[in-house]
Amino acid sequence: MSRWTIFAAFLALALFVAPPSFAQTARPFDLAQLTPEVRASVEAARAAQTRALMAAARSQADGPGHIRFTGTGGDTYNGECNPCGVDSPQRHGVGLLSWPDGEIYAGEHMRGGSGGFKHGHGVYTFMNGNVFEGEYNRDQYSGYGVFWTADGQLADQGRFVNGELVR
Repeated sequence: MSRWTIFAAFLALALFVAPPSFAQTARPFDLAQLTPEVRASVEAARAAQTRALMAAARSQADGPGHIRFTGTGGDTYNGECNPCGVDSPQRHGVGLLSWPDGEIYAGEHMRGGSGGFKHGHGVYTFMNGNVFEGEYNRDQYSGYGVFWTADGQLADQGRFVNGELVR
């Protein structure tokens, strides 16, 4: 085997195992490209997502303070509740909310309305794979957050008021 064949094989292997950032300016979902306020909010949203997934797992045992229920629109919730009664359960605390179309929200909730609101920090994954990480107030984007494309590239970031990005 010639020296050039070995070099070409090594180069091909290096390109094959190189991380995606090798050919991109930023890694997917890279927090380094966010402003400090947005980065802090995203870190809090990711922490809430982790707690929500743990609460969803605990809800499978039907223990006190946790519930599984299906809403009137076909959405399902697994997580913390208050009150937790079968007649009118309320999402309150952290949990996993999902819809029949495949959209998912994992994060903090507050009781109110007809079953509770997305309220606090959380991560929302849309049907097309795009992601919002940040803060909510009564089901609306509110506070700092970021939108990522399905492949993890930054789409938009900043402060939201009443569901709208403030420029």
